[in-house]
Amino acid sequence: MVRHIAGMAEIVDDVDAAVRFYEEVLRLPVRRENADYAVVDMPGILHFGIWSRRHAAGVVFKDPAAASRVPLGFTIGFEVDTVDGAVPALRGAGLVQAAQDEPWGQRTARFMSPSGALCEVSETPWARRLAQTVQAEAPASGPQAG
Repeated sequence: MVRHIAGMAEIVDDVDAAVRFYEEVLRLPVRRENADYAVVDMPGILHFGIWSRRHAAGVVFKDPAAASRVPLGFTIGFEVDTVDGAVPALRGAGLVQAAQDEPWGQRTARFMSPSGALCEVSETPWARRLAQTVQAEAPASGPQAG
């Protein structure tokens, strides 16, 4: 069912403060998409976003005033063969947004993980084929801490 991780985002109350942190403290390039969303350009991940909690509530619950229903923290997106095929398994496991086509070209369904994180399954046209597999090199001798 899951092909790979499509992306992740940090859900924040203050996008400007988050952008400053990623740019000034971590020294990563950030592209502002709009007032509610930014993209951190970083090797090793297909997509890393900064997402306004209020905007997330508007997308997921169709009500920006429902921001308190969206947890702060990180959200992860799982690329699946088909969103419609994945939804039945999520119905009893915290489905909060039925399958829908997003204005930015993805098809998504969102759910709450057991820890309460907002997550999604998606069909992401621009992330269907990976140019190469990203894999860490195995340590020379057994597992290593930290």
